[in-house]
Amino acid sequence: MDQHASSPRLGRRQFGLAVAGSAIAATIPATVAGTPAAAQPDSATVRLGTVPALETGGLLDQLLAAFEAASGYQVSVSVGSHAAVFSQARAGLLEVVLTHWGVDEVRLAVADRVGRWPQLVLSTSFVLIGPAADPAHVRHLDDPVQAVRRIARRRVPFIVNDLSQPRFVYETLWHAADRPDRQGWVIDTGLRGPAAVAAAAAQGGYTIWGLHPFLTLQSPPPGLRGITYTDSLMQRGIASLVVNPDPTRPVNLAGGLALEQFLVAPEAQALIRSVRHPGLDQPIFWPAGIHNGND
Repeated sequence: MDQHASSPRLGRRQFGLAVAGSAIAATIPATVAGTPAAAQPDSATVRLGTVPALETGGLLDQLLAAFEAASGYQVSVSVGSHAAVFSQARAGLLEVVLTHWGVDEVRLAVADRVGRWPQLVLSTSFVLIGPAADPAHVRHLDDPVQAVRRIARRRVPFIVNDLSQPRFVYETLWHAADRPDRQGWVIDTGLRGPAAVAAAAAQGGYTIWGLHPFLTLQSPPPGLRGITYTDSLMQRGIASLVVNPDPTRPVNLAGGLALEQFLVAPEAQALIRSVRHPGLDQPIFWPAGIHNGND
């Protein structure tokens, strides 16, 4: 991936965005203590770095197209890992980062005053992944706790995905299901990500993983399906973080704040909830702007 945020990601055009009459402006002195300041950013451009999850179902393109219609900034997008996008932010190559809430990079960026306090924008989905035959008959259940109870009762294999978040989801569901005896159905051998999914396919059982990585498997096992739920336990927050300017990191603060304000506004939040993916009945993203302050 190109490490400069001004280069848009493959397959996406640059979008123009702005908020007319914004009273916020980034003012960076030309020199500080006799040392030339870094080059000023393009005031007509907002540089956005994001984790890949927001590409699911075309959500990011839809959001930025709506923001484009509001006014006239150009938005360039780079997609990468938490470490990659925060590295760009620290170098002054981004105005806004969209990232999973609670990762170490967010905490460090706020502590180091690289970024402003993050705002929750949305939640992505974890899914229960199982065979199309659905041997535990859980596909039409609304409650993931009831699904785990039924899988346990029927002793259908459940492969624990040993990545930290899927494991946390599984353990919480297991406790909520009254801690059924794990003997004979839970397979907990340290398999992670694609390996856990492959084991579920091979054994005709179930596992839990994020919707986005499941949908983007390069070689997905045939016959597996994802089951979505409205339960908040099956959701993981995504936050926006606006990068703070300083003399060595000049950024378009007005543009960054404008984009963040749009993302948490009711019209964008409604759009987030409307996104679907073929074969999944529930929303795949959940609005989270309501969790921010009122100011």
